[in-house]
Order: sequence, then structure tokens, then C-alpha cells
Amino acid sequence: MSVTAIDLEDRPRDFGERLLEERKRLNLEVHELAHLAGVTDYMQKRFENGTSTIPIDYLQALAARSDADVLFIITGVRSR
Repeated sequence: MSVTAIDLEDRPRDFGERLLEERKRLNLEVHELAHLAGVTDYMQKRFENGTSTIPIDYLQALAARSDADVLFIITGVRSR
């Protein structure tokens, strides 16, 4: 098993960029992913542009209700 270094200095913008990349990979619109995670479109956009920190309950909802690669959003390392 290989170990990949994780950048512990990620900024909210880095997480947001990966969230946006993941939403596009899933071929979902902003409102669709927002609905799955239980947030407003406005908050979804704030998460994606890095102006709001992504809370753990949002990530838990994504993991439970979608095929989003939450590990990738958090670490930048694909789990699949």
C-alpha cells in the first residue's frame, strides 16, 4: 500500500475547487448538489468558491446521499 502525502495547509478555496470539480464529475448542477446535501444554492456556491468553510455535516450528507468522493474533497486524493 502506498502512502500519498496530504497537504495540511489547504485553504478553504482548495476544498472549494475540489468540491466544484467533484460536482462537475458527477454532472450535477449547483442546485442539485445543494439539494442532496441539504443546503441552499447560495451556500453551495459559497463552499465552491471558498468563501465559506465546508462543515462536516455537509460532507456526511454528500457521502450518504451521492456518489461524491468525499475523501477527494477533503484530501485531494481520489479514493476510487
